Amino acid sequence: MPGLFRFRRSRGPIDLAMGMAGIRLGERVLQAGLGNPKLFAKLAAKAGLSGRACAVVDSREASAPLEAAGAAEGVLVEVLVESGAFWPLDAASFDVGVLDGNALLRGTGAERGSRLSEVRRVVRPGGRVLVIRTAPVGLAGRLGFSPAHAGPSAEATALLRELEGAGFRPARILAEREGMTFVEGFRPAV
Repeated sequence: MPGLFRFRRSRGPIDLAMGMAGIRLGERVLQAGLGNPKLFAKLAAKAGLSGRACAVVDSREASAPLEAAGAAEGVLVEVLVESGAFWPLDAASFDVGVLDGNALLRGTGAERGSRLSEVRRVVRPGGRVLVIRTAPVGLAGRLGFSPAHAGPSAEATALLRELEGAGFRPARILAEREGMTFVEGFRPAV
């Protein structure tokens, strides 16, 4: 009986994250935290020459993989190393911020607040922030199965509350798929 069982083939974590990010040509994209260097390079390629792609990391060692990924993709990227609580970026200079949810959840309350405050400062009014958290998945997750009755995970709810607490409203959990959590918030336009 062909077609009785159909397994949804995953497009892969980079493709899934790119689809959820929804970056458009010409947008100015900021990545905070190391995250995934290949994803950063793909985001930069999507923004194109008319856009801007910048990453903020916590050490010089963390910048090397991002710069190498940009070079491998053939795109221009900026990588800045954090120096204290204030980032050397102009206010309202980015359309989209992409944050590493794993790094965000590892930080203390003060560290999370400081990072989200800086992201809010550099994302333009009306701009958005996408937090991406990855977690190991079992066989069911790799095949695309998830319990139909399951609600948001505790981590997704925690990330949602962090964004709302930092003033990103509205905020929502976009999806939890294939071991990845996507939470989005908007900087109020007023």
